[in-house]
Amino acid sequence: MEEKEHILVIKHGALGDFVMAMPMMAAIRARHPNAHITLITQGFLTGLAKCTRLFDAFAVDNRTYKPKDWWYIIKETIADKHYSVIYDLQSNNRTLVRYAPLARFATRHPMVWARLVKGGFVFRSTGAKLPYMFSFPKSRFVAMEPIPFDMSKVRGEGRNFGLLPERYVLLIPGCSAGNTQKRWPADRYREVSLALGKRGIKTVVLGTKDEEKEISTICRDNPDAVDFMGKAQIADIPELAARSLAIIGNDTGPTHIAWRTGRPTIMCFTSFDAGRAAPKDAPNVQSLAADTIDAIPFDAVMEKLSAILTEAKA
Repeated sequence: MEEKEHILVIKHGALGDFVMAMPMMAAIRARHPNAHITLITQGFLTGLAKCTRLFDAFAVDNRTYKPKDWWYIIKETIADKHYSVIYDLQSNNRTLVRYAPLARFATRHPMVWARLVKGGFVFRSTGAKLPYMFSFPKSRFVAMEPIPFDMSKVRGEGRNFGLLPERYVLLIPGCSAGNTQKRWPADRYREVSLALGKRGIKTVVLGTKDEEKEISTICRDNPDAVDFMGKAQIADIPELAARSLAIIGNDTGPTHIAWRTGRPTIMCFTSFDAGRAAPKDAPNVQSLAADTIDAIPFDAVMEKLSAILTEAKA
């Protein structure tokens, strides 16, 4: 019997970066449908990754800089495993300067390292070698197109879903702590929630402790807003989105998960970030952008949202 192919995929990054890499992860799975594929990523991302069913095993790299952690990750997790191909979805200094040469140094068996580039991967390969040789003398380009990944079937535990109203719009008012310029003002989200309440539609406000201030602003003295702070795991987001009438959110990982369920989505961007991160070829997403995110008017969001709800007859 032919030995099963073993593949490694490397992808760290913030939640949004991870989610945006899922189409290429799906393409790798399609290229190797019968392979045993291991993902190496940060620990907080493994729950979501497991629910995608794109991977068979997981290794954790929380991006610490302790020598013993590096030795385990590079020697035991990468170099000793005899992977057929190592797909590097990071292709940054961390993997190109540290992972690749150190893994090459730590092993005597042949290695194929596939570096992500536009349109596919550059496969860099070598045969067995002496330990001091870092180079990959052979390289070839392999075209690979991303495959859109439908998040609507991904399911987490949903422990607090009993708190969800029957009809609601999902609000995602946060973003990573270091990118507060990406947050559409919380008082505008509150205005949206209050306006929907007059139409008999609830809002579910998603976030973590980092967004406590924004969520408090939206939910304070607002009986039509359901505070879902800390009540959902990352893997719960797809079902939260799939159950909603619509989604309104900032340029953040949870919003990028939510729109991939196919539900109508309104995303708020700065003009700079829109060019880089606004979804393309996604008919269910409407992006709004301005030089500064607080310049996006409430009326512009409500106009788009009203059209969505009218079409849905909500």
